[in-house]
Amino acid sequence: MWLLKVKVGLISDITTTTPVTFRVMTGVMKTIGRAPTADFTLDCTLVSRLHCRLISTNDRLEVEDLDSTNGTFVNGQQVKRKVLTSGDTLLIGQIELTVSEESAS
Repeated sequence: MWLLKVKVGLISDITTTTPVTFRVMTGVMKTIGRAPTADFTLDCTLVSRLHCRLISTNDRLEVEDLDSTNGTFVNGQQVKRKVLTSGDTLLIGQIELTVSEESAS
């Protein structure tokens, strides 16, 4: 399972002191966007309705930009599609997420 931790203070255009973590199970695709139909909703005007998609397979997590207006960035570089690794920083609009892989217990 993969974890995407939202940097405190940058979610929903308001200041928050509670860390927010999205979990992505192996073998699924999840969308991130502003629309209520997105699997993970980010309420930020710079986030497109359906901004990007996360694709989780056996041992890897990929992000794919869905032709968003403001782009999807990994470690400061704009990407169309990229394999993510633990420690990567994903920037969607003004919202920064840190990628980590949860170890099996």
